Amino acid sequence: MRAGTALSARRIVVLDFDGTVAVGDEPVLAYFRGVAGDGADEAFASWVRTGEGFRDGYALVADWAAAHDVAEAVRAQAYAASRAALHDGTAAVTAPAGLADALARRPADVRCVLVTNAPVDGIEPTLERLGLTGLLDGLIGDAGKPAGMAAVLERLLAADGLAPARLLSVGDVWRNDLEPAAAIGAATAFVDRFGRGEGAPTFRGPTLEALLPDVERWWSA
Repeated sequence: MRAGTALSARRIVVLDFDGTVAVGDEPVLAYFRGVAGDGADEAFASWVRTGEGFRDGYALVADWAAAHDVAEAVRAQAYAASRAALHDGTAAVTAPAGLADALARRPADVRCVLVTNAPVDGIEPTLERLGLTGLLDGLIGDAGKPAGMAAVLERLLAADGLAPARLLSVGDVWRNDLEPAAAIGAATAFVDRFGRGEGAPTFRGPTLEALLPDVERWWSA
């Protein structure tokens, strides 16, 4: 975690992990292969071309598993294996260009917290490979987005006594990462990979790299 963090934050940035900070399809494709075997690659490639029908790759896998009566134990084992592959680097991801530099130069009173539905056990090696070690103020895993997101945001705001307008949520799934934030009056930055045009985010772009200038202006205001 970041050293020398201010005792009280002036603004809070909530960052999603998969698809936002950690970019790349290898982890979710590894998960899909564990669930669907030889049927995964073609179905996944078809989704990647358009993004139609599913908010992200994990929703695609969940739907495929349900439609093909895949046992929950098989799905859980495949998911755990895919996270292990992410953490040991077998399933490669990259950080958006410029993210580490932006986090390093942000004001000391801007707190950045990673919030993910995935477990955070073992995530530190991934952050190190992404060049993000020491640049975050907290990790929250098993967040239960979207249903659990409002409670997470409430706790973060209450810790520093901030109004919702002082929080920016950044993510690539409108329903999970941004809709709960927008509902309480927080700012939102939508990584709209497929240009779906969902919601009414404060900022929208195809990648987090494209959104970084907006994010930096927001936390510097």
